[in-house]
Amino acid sequence: MLKRLLPAAMLCLLLAGCSQDQRILERIGYIETAAFDAAPENKIKATISMPLVTQFARDSKTTDELLDTTATSPKEAKAALSLRTSRIIVSGQIRTFMFGEALARRGLWAHMDTFLRDPSISIRTAMVVVDGKAGEIISQEYPRHTKTANYINKLLQKESNKQSVPRTALHQFTRDYFDDGMDPIAILIKEQEKDITISGIATFQGDKMIDKLPWKDVYLFSLLYQNLSQGEFSMTSDHPDLKAISFRAVRSKRRIEVSKRSSGEYEADIYLRVEGGVEEYIGNAKLSTPERAKVEKLVSEHIATEASRVLRTLQQNRTDGIGLGKYVRNKMSYEEWKGTDWHDLFGQMTVRVHCSFYMKNFGAYFD
Repeated sequence: MLKRLLPAAMLCLLLAGCSQDQRILERIGYIETAAFDAAPENKIKATISMPLVTQFARDSKTTDELLDTTATSPKEAKAALSLRTSRIIVSGQIRTFMFGEALARRGLWAHMDTFLRDPSISIRTAMVVVDGKAGEIISQEYPRHTKTANYINKLLQKESNKQSVPRTALHQFTRDYFDDGMDPIAILIKEQEKDITISGIATFQGDKMIDKLPWKDVYLFSLLYQNLSQGEFSMTSDHPDLKAISFRAVRSKRRIEVSKRSSGEYEADIYLRVEGGVEEYIGNAKLSTPERAKVEKLVSEHIATEASRVLRTLQQNRTDGIGLGKYVRNKMSYEEWKGTDWHDLFGQMTVRVHCSFYMKNFGAYFD
């Protein structure tokens, strides 16, 4: 009998000891979104959003608890905010870091150091720049969306999965920050007509935001930035055979070739191969006939021309968000690369964009 009771007693003692480690859900404040804005005296204003569980929610709906404070660093802000809530604030469920434009232009690295040292924060956390103040965005209530923080997270995830925008997570921003042949980027969002919309891409030099590409240039940037396995895009022109056209299931491949002239100057050619299925077409050509080749050529020329325009914008701002520097670096010796001001060279370098577009199909309508 004693042999049977002894294991049971030991198990009870173990369970009693573990009870000190338990975390009751209602007593924990999981930060879902953290927003940071520039404040005077080189400080930051931190705003956090924490979902409330059902016990504390109103009308059986999940709501958010919002807290904000001004501090020197994110960790100091977290300590100050913990004094104003009955729950234990934890960072393990953060989905999005939002930075106001003023803070992004001042520089982000001093504040991001905190996120990288904290093992509880996922390196897959999304990085977003707000066209305005980040704290004001997550503090707003939008009639069509019950939870603002969750709304932003799902919006970013949806567009990234569709490859409508590049995926910009904490680890990607950090990787590009340390890579001397590439500059970081971040998704740009703003408030618009009682909604939140993705408005473009913020381009950086080092950790400082330099410029922003508008939404109409995001897909062109994506073609220059990476290979795509899916996506959708539309385009318009003044040509009678290509007034408007939309594509789905877009696939693309990017190839970059760098060469050195006899004068010692470097130049690059970017080759894009793009294919997609037609969803909409307005023009005089008949896509079910050999005239389709003429439309493909027009689309190819349009993409090459517009992508070259986007690239010139990056060169004017000295922000190499597409990673052209990595290809130039491979053509140089270590000593030559270290003695080169890449941003200056990138701004003056001759870069040509070539595109070959192919229609996978032209829909169920045969014209």
